Amino acid sequence: MSDSRRNSFKMNGSNSNTPFLIGVSGGTASGKSTVCKRIMEKLGQENVNHAERQVVCISQDSFYRDLTPAEMAKAEKGQFNFDHPDAFNETLMKETLLDILAGKIVKIPIYDYKSHTLLKDELITIYPADVVLFEGILVFYFPEVRKLFHMKLFVDTHSDTRLARRVKRDIGERGRELEQVLNQYINFVKPAFDDFCLPTKKFADVIIPRGADNVVAIDLIVQHIRELLAGGSRIAKFEQPQNTVNTESPSRRIITTGDPLHKRPH
Repeated sequence: MSDSRRNSFKMNGSNSNTPFLIGVSGGTASGKSTVCKRIMEKLGQENVNHAERQVVCISQDSFYRDLTPAEMAKAEKGQFNFDHPDAFNETLMKETLLDILAGKIVKIPIYDYKSHTLLKDELITIYPADVVLFEGILVFYFPEVRKLFHMKLFVDTHSDTRLARRVKRDIGERGRELEQVLNQYINFVKPAFDDFCLPTKKFADVIIPRGADNVVAIDLIVQHIRELLAGGSRIAKFEQPQNTVNTESPSRRIITTGDPLHKRPH
């Protein structure tokens, strides 16, 4: 860790400056993590040592709660609803984000999608940073968590594209059978999206159609983050981009840049 970063920490391990916390939501396989990855890449933060990063990304999946034996048996059969708010540890999520906002070093587990468990022996250390991206399907669902964000992004991708991606991902990366993936999507994923995720879209400050394919939108967000980092004030508010269209309220913006004829988001 550089001397300048080291000197900014208090003796109790806290940082006196508050990082800019950005929530990134959207449906399953909408491209949330890819959007965050593109932002990290464009800022040159993708391969930076964890202790030196100015921008870090955290997944809400690290805050799945431990399942009971009965719930685990259902999960192994594809019959547990991981897209329901009750699947998450809301208290731990809030406490961790509060620690991050206080500039503290935190440790979070890695979630293993094959075993449906948190790998608590393989903790990720999150060092104080200037900008923190927190992505997940329900990051705006919990009011006490939602109010912590300085900016809220919603990745808006067509349902057909999301389903195709999820099928490919769950079979190829998570070792699941096609029938199980489709049953889980029909019985749990889609209803949970309609009931819990989609309604939180109204809380977003910026809506990103087509996800990571919307290069212009990502460039605008990256520009804002660069200005924030250059300005030196972690809690400085981003100025709204010029290429936006005002929707329901002055605080709500939807990115409409890019090719409107582009049909297949990725």
